[in-house]
Amino acid sequence: MTISMTNPTPTSTTSTPMTTAIRALAAGVVSLALALAPIGAHAAPAGGDEDELAEDPSAQALDEARQLFDAGVTRYSAAEYGEAVSFWLEAYDLIPPSYENRQIKAELIYNVARAQQKWFEIDKDVQHLRQSREILRRYLGEVDELYGDQAVIEREKIDEQIAEIDEQIAAWEAEQARREAELAERMRPKFDEEADAREARRNKAMIGAGAGLTALGFGGVGLLVTGIVLAGGAQARVGELPLEADILAREAAISRGETGNALMITGSLVAGVFLAAGLPLLAVGGAAEKKRKARRAELSGIGVGVFRGGLGVSLGGRF
Repeated sequence: MTISMTNPTPTSTTSTPMTTAIRALAAGVVSLALALAPIGAHAAPAGGDEDELAEDPSAQALDEARQLFDAGVTRYSAAEYGEAVSFWLEAYDLIPPSYENRQIKAELIYNVARAQQKWFEIDKDVQHLRQSREILRRYLGEVDELYGDQAVIEREKIDEQIAEIDEQIAAWEAEQARREAELAERMRPKFDEEADAREARRNKAMIGAGAGLTALGFGGVGLLVTGIVLAGGAQARVGELPLEADILAREAAISRGETGNALMITGSLVAGVFLAAGLPLLAVGGAAEKKRKARRAELSGIGVGVFRGGLGVSLGGRF
């Protein structure tokens, strides 16, 4: 037996529990009360009986879809939008994919899209808006076939809703970008200019002192070399003089040798003391200054970013 799936006319006064529930819905949700009215609301085919009508698989599917729709309406009215979406999608799958049911299925999808928008208002998950927009776009592709001469009006309404969703998504993304920038700024390693300046002065003092002491140490090395040259020259001079040579010349050579010896001793002491103190100061001060400059460059090139899925560190600089 064939059951008529044609929807009642808009002027039908059939009253169903779904009709009452729909009146409680927020504005914007399509009423499917008449389209999914109980099977008894449809005219029975001639010569048929209600038992045969109830046993029809399509009729049973529509009746179950109506019950699921009613459950979704109840959840929607209680602001339980996630469950409303689940019920309506389940009802959508139960409705036979016939030409007569195309508008019912499309309007169910429309209701799902509206529920997704309401869901976003509660948990601020932008994925609900994106899903709603995608659903409305698919729904828009069927408007011409579903509404015929009324398609222009319906298309304008859907376009306005999609534009509204686009604005909501853009506002959400702008707010997320602002929050991420604030979080990145708070988490950015702080550079202490005063501490850096103090460290720079300390390193400069160590390097300066080390350089001065090292210079004195090299001066001692110079004295040592000069003493070696004088002593060596005096020794050679004395060795060249014959025993009967002028006593004054011999004494002058010996005096130069003694001066050279004194310079060697003094130079050795000066070089040993000042180089031992100056070179470590130079090394420590230079290493500390190098680390300070590297740390300053590193902190100026590090940024903390918030990426999809968590925090991250971005590095900047020349390599």
